[in-house]
Formats: sequence, C-alpha cells, structure tokens
Amino acid sequence: MTAIFRKAFHDSRRSAFWLSLGFGLYVLFLMAMYPAVKSQADEWQKLIDSYPEGVLTMFYGGDVAEFDMTEPGTWVQTEFASYSVLILGAIVILQAFNAFTNAERDHTIDMLLSLPVSRRHYLLGRALNTTLVMTLVLAACLAGFLVAMTLWPEFDPSAANLALGMIGALLYLLVVAGYSYLLAVVVPSSRRFAGATAYLLLIGSFLVYGLSGVVESLERVRPLLLPHYFNMGTTIRDGAQLGDWAVMVVTALAYFALAWWRVDRKELGV
Repeated sequence: MTAIFRKAFHDSRRSAFWLSLGFGLYVLFLMAMYPAVKSQADEWQKLIDSYPEGVLTMFYGGDVAEFDMTEPGTWVQTEFASYSVLILGAIVILQAFNAFTNAERDHTIDMLLSLPVSRRHYLLGRALNTTLVMTLVLAACLAGFLVAMTLWPEFDPSAANLALGMIGALLYLLVVAGYSYLLAVVVPSSRRFAGATAYLLLIGSFLVYGLSGVVESLERVRPLLLPHYFNMGTTIRDGAQLGDWAVMVVTALAYFALAWWRVDRKELGV
C-alpha cells in the first residue's frame, strides 16, 4: 500500500504544486480587493438590499439574514469557498477515475495489480494520495489568507476559525472522493456514464441547492444535498460546525467502506 501511495503522489506532485501555488495566489488577489469593498460598506449594503433573498441564497448558500458582504466570513464564502470546492471536487473525481476506470482503459492497472499488492491496498493508497493532495492545496489557501491578514489588517477573522473552515472544505471533498471512488469500482470501465454521474452529483447538487432558495418546493431536498453541510462563512464566524462535520464524516466513510467491499468483486477490463 505504501508503494502505491508513493507512486500516486509522485505522479501527482506537479499537480499538487501548481494547484497549491495557483490557489494561494488566487486568495491573495481576492483579498487585495477586500479593503476597497470594506471601505464602501454602505454602498455595498444598499446594493445587496436591492437583491431578492432568493438570489442571495443562490450564491451564498447560508442564512441571508446574516449576509454582509463586508464581513470576512461572508466574503470568503461567496468569493472563494463556494467555487473552490467545485474546482477541487472536479480534480478529486478525475483522480478517482484515473485510479481505476482510465487505468483499465489504458491497460496499466493489470501491471500494477500483478505486483504483490491487493486491490484494497491499491484503493487505499490512491485514496490517501487524493486526501494528501487536497490537504496541501487547502493548506496553501490557508497560508494565503494568513498572509492577507498581515498585509491587509481590515481582514481580521480568527486564524483558528479560518483553519477550521479549511477542515470543513476537506471533509466536503472527501465526500466527493468517496462517491467517486465508489462509482469507479462499481461501474465497469466499458460503461461511459460513471464519470458523468460523479460530475452531475457535484455540480447538480450545487445548482439545486442554490435554486432551493428561489423555488420553495425544493427546500425539502436541502438536507439531502452536500452543500447543506458546508458553509465556510459560518465556520469563520462561529467556529466548528460539529453536527455538519459529523454528517460529512459518516457519509464519506460509508462511501469508502462500500468501495472497499466492492473493489474485490470488480471485473477489471484488462
């Protein structure tokens, strides 16, 4: 398992570096605008008050009663967190399908599994690599925010709560990784719908959750959608959201457990 993990990370190291650098710089560019926004708080609030609550819910995701664009948590959630987890989630899905489906199609998995390594150890090694890569990228984002707090004192959230927000983002991504690896080991590589399903779950849940703030009939499905359990702005303001985190941890573990059980029964197309 260790050898699989080391090889997977060796193959991913450049991606991890450039993603970390890119997201870290994005955070700094984003925070460079924050002082100007905060200095025009009254104008921003008038603009926000002119929007319907449903529209605000679509791009914020949390309780619009606490929406204040110049508040650090709201700024981070609307300008960074909502979209960063979608981008990183897409990368997680790609890693999961590269590990199995694409490896079957290019006939590399047969060589790897001819070595003295079990399928379950192979799955574990690849999943640990995905976890490490996402952790490194989110750590770079956290570093960017901490540097921003030094460069622009107007941005003054709790550093501890910023770190907790990154933990929440990591749990979100682990749920995405869980169902992606499960789809990769359940659906035969000859089928072409597994990847599309994973991306649909990622992007579709985000869109439906946003629309639920506008379409009243969709409110009942909110607890079934992953974005319901992650709001970095709330974490930055209030600290750890243990209930939401527990739901994500249990969900991710359930997906990985099913993948762990099913991978030995997978018919490999080699």
